[in-house]
Amino acid sequence: MLFSPRQFLLVLLTVIFLLGLGAPWAAAQGEARTITDVLGREVTLESPPQRVVGMSASITEILYAIGVTPVGATEGIDYPPEAASLPTFGTGYQPDLEALAALEPDLIIASAQLQQDIVDQLEAIAPTIYVLILTVADVPPTVRMIGQAAWHDTTAEYLAESEESFLNYLEMTKPSEGPSVLIIVGLLQLPNYGKSTSYLGHMASLLGATNIADGEEDSGPFPGYAQLSVESILEADPDIILTITKGPPGVAPMPEVMAVDPVWSSLSAMQNGRVYEVDSRLFLESPGPRFGEAIQELYGILYGQGEAGE
Repeated sequence: MLFSPRQFLLVLLTVIFLLGLGAPWAAAQGEARTITDVLGREVTLESPPQRVVGMSASITEILYAIGVTPVGATEGIDYPPEAASLPTFGTGYQPDLEALAALEPDLIIASAQLQQDIVDQLEAIAPTIYVLILTVADVPPTVRMIGQAAWHDTTAEYLAESEESFLNYLEMTKPSEGPSVLIIVGLLQLPNYGKSTSYLGHMASLLGATNIADGEEDSGPFPGYAQLSVESILEADPDIILTITKGPPGVAPMPEVMAVDPVWSSLSAMQNGRVYEVDSRLFLESPGPRFGEAIQELYGILYGQGEAGE
């Protein structure tokens, strides 16, 4: 083998990035097209849209990745950097529909996870396509759908094919015996335990990790998450704990809380310095084109190159 698995991963990510720089960015032209979105709705678009908006950080990142500059975005988006200067229209959970309408969009890309209950209100503003990314495998087809809706088919296909090649490589080189992991999103008082059907959980499984929450029923506001008893966690004693702390401003990250808790601090992961607070945007809130960057970071954590508490 010319490269170690990690070296090959870095080379492949570099190649995908360089190919993306050379990809054709011009929007495809053509007649009216009908898109079937993830809700099964058929949406007809008469001509290439000129004023596109995305209803989540994830969608906004995909738009930029395929060469579409949106005319507005939801609040708090900081990637890519130029997105931070866009006019905003509330959050993905609570969009300001008046502010959205004032942007005069001719295409809205909405999240089936966040805005499924306001289909009619969005359609009253502009034609609306719904997308959904739950796992990494959902990224390429979502990129394709958004590319078709935005008339950026060529660039979207180029990106989607590169992503699929990356995923195929991960499947072929997956270690047969990786570390066991526990994924916690939220707070220790109100935890959601990510399974391999969650976005971060799927990435960990692609890298050979065993998830101690797999086999449990979904429980909570989003699919891919379960509830576990403290007793079952102590019995499984995972090698690595990955946390994404979500709570009020100023709340302490979960690894800090675990360190002073007599039960959580007894776990091997805590005693071995293998509890990691990972970036919420990269691993939870913005599933999309940067999953290669996320997987590279996760590889370092799972196989001993990350630093505890990061």
